[in-house]
Amino acid sequence: MNATRKIAAVLAVAISAFPAATKNADSAAADAGTTQEIDAGANLEKLEAQIESEIIEAEKNTEPGEKTAAEEPIQAGAVADGTIDVQIEVVAEEIPAKKDDITHVAGLDVEQTDYAQSMVRKYMAIYTSEKGSRTLRAILRNGEEYRIFVRKKLAEAGLPRALEYLPVVESEYTIAATSKSGAKGMWQFMENSIKPYLKKNDWIDERLDPWKSTDAAIRKLKENYDVFGDWALALAAYNCGAGAMLKTTRENPDKSFWILAEQGYLKKQTVHYVPKLIAIAELSENPEKYGLDLPVLEDDAEIAQYDFVKTGRPVSLMKIASEMNIGVKTLKRLNPSLVRNVTPPMQGFPLRVPLGTAEIAKKAVEKLQKESGGASSFYVEHKIISGDTLWGLSRTYGCKVDDICDLNGISQKTILKLGKVLYIPLK
Repeated sequence: MNATRKIAAVLAVAISAFPAATKNADSAAADAGTTQEIDAGANLEKLEAQIESEIIEAEKNTEPGEKTAAEEPIQAGAVADGTIDVQIEVVAEEIPAKKDDITHVAGLDVEQTDYAQSMVRKYMAIYTSEKGSRTLRAILRNGEEYRIFVRKKLAEAGLPRALEYLPVVESEYTIAATSKSGAKGMWQFMENSIKPYLKKNDWIDERLDPWKSTDAAIRKLKENYDVFGDWALALAAYNCGAGAMLKTTRENPDKSFWILAEQGYLKKQTVHYVPKLIAIAELSENPEKYGLDLPVLEDDAEIAQYDFVKTGRPVSLMKIASEMNIGVKTLKRLNPSLVRNVTPPMQGFPLRVPLGTAEIAKKAVEKLQKESGGASSFYVEHKIISGDTLWGLSRTYGCKVDDICDLNGISQKTILKLGKVLYIPLK
């Protein structure tokens, strides 16, 4: 048995073992609250690393002339991070090479090669472990509001339903997610790749808007598919960049994603990106098949509706919320792209407000903008120097400390850093 075949066999047995063990786990732990489930995700990278280690070890131990799987059992207890202690004996003859292959998942095709199947099953093993399934359940549940929107937008665009699970891979459906490399939002756009899809300036960062960023991601994914003509390559391009992917495919024509990945033409992150998505989509679309308790969205679920009110001059969300007699958290949740918690200085900015409150919001905005002093210049930029304080700046510019805080989205306890630019409101 070659290394790839052996790995596929290990994972094939592993995945069949995990659901049954998970079912028998303590139900109280399995149905723990949202906070506990989210915390489980903190160690998921360790789970993935352990699976990766298992595969590498299997590859090392399966050289020509060495013992076969039937002669020397492979230990896979570490796969479940100690949660489910399973020892697996693999006998090659007992596992047909093509049995239960994952060939088509919610609009995505998967090659029926040992390499492709083993890569997908690696992640299926991770997410069918007790900790992995608990984490996946939490992610899907917490992202339900946005998943409904994503699903309907994908259907409207005629794109594969499996892409609904891409934000699980990218951000765990966390709209404020920020990566170490600076990618932000549910769809993890880098700042240098947002044009012409999204806007970012001192006032707004549309990467943080789950609705606008979804439209942008769908547009980008569709463009990738138009270029590469294959969803695996299009998804890989979303991860590593269309330019890099195009260069790779031109240098290696007629090679599929799976061949490029297996032969080492792609970065490690990109190699794992596609099979991870396919595994999550397969499990999420067919939870009962794998003995998982995952939230299932009905296709006729309604998208949450909102009203909009147009603004001009900067007005703090706190003041608008106060005038409307609603919680400021509601406005912040509906307008996550407003990085300063104030409306931007642009005419016709569409501020989201709860459904049915458009008229109340319009009157509140008109009142507050009238009080702020008409259409003349409304702020100056001040670069912090040694000795500056919010109280001192308010005296210098003749405004209130609260107004400075509102305009910059900070609190009175914020430490002013040298060189930072503050916007000072003018009357």
